[in-house]
Amino acid sequence: MKGKALFTKREVEQIVSLIRQRCSAGRNEQKQIRAKMRKIGFYGQDDFGIFDMTEEKFIRLIESGRIKVSDGSRAIIQAIQPQREEAPVTSSNLKTGLEAWCGEEPFVLILGTFPSEKSLIAQAYYQNKSNNSFYRIMESLFERSSGMSDKDFIINNHIALWDCMKEVDRVGNLDANIKDYVPNDVEKFLLLHPTITTIILNGTGDTTKTFEQNCPVEELKRRYRIHSLPSTSNSRPMSFEDKLKSWRIIKRIVEAQS
Repeated sequence: MKGKALFTKREVEQIVSLIRQRCSAGRNEQKQIRAKMRKIGFYGQDDFGIFDMTEEKFIRLIESGRIKVSDGSRAIIQAIQPQREEAPVTSSNLKTGLEAWCGEEPFVLILGTFPSEKSLIAQAYYQNKSNNSFYRIMESLFERSSGMSDKDFIINNHIALWDCMKEVDRVGNLDANIKDYVPNDVEKFLLLHPTITTIILNGTGDTTKTFEQNCPVEELKRRYRIHSLPSTSNSRPMSFEDKLKSWRIIKRIVEAQS
């Protein structure tokens, strides 16, 4: 580590001020500002893998514990947190997604687009099992104990499940029917779960498109392996055997990290 991970409240305030200046500065001035941050002991790219540091990303480093504040992390977060209001989706067809399924030590994050109606009712992922082969694929890759719940089966194999969308305006199940949406904060989730090394996108179409529209993909590729796999939905015209072949990468990743 070139710099340090423990800062005083005053140093954090100085770093945030410099980050704000850098975001609106020209290239030459940015170099001078980065030099000032390094003088304090903060190396965003070298120590934390973040090239284009922003105020929000810096706050997330504190929230995740990767940066510690010697005289009160929570107080300083509240003090420097920018006041932003996320515009909600307003519609009679508004639907709210599910909380992430995540154990203590996830290695792989699988992202879908948004849950089906059956999943929303059951408050569990991939419950439209007659039209989606997700659990059939997972059970072909990992052993499942008799009576084990879907959630326990997934998280016990070091896998986290979530979606790219937090809220949607949608009629029915189809992603094509989504008129508007609010994205989930995938970057923050990754920072809060540092054992994750791989992001799996369940679908090369809408899921991958939504992920790329709302996440800094090139920056994330410096820290994570990102794989866009064939959708487990049975509407994807591809044989189960071919899908399973693509999805075997998850088993290889989990076994390599276990």
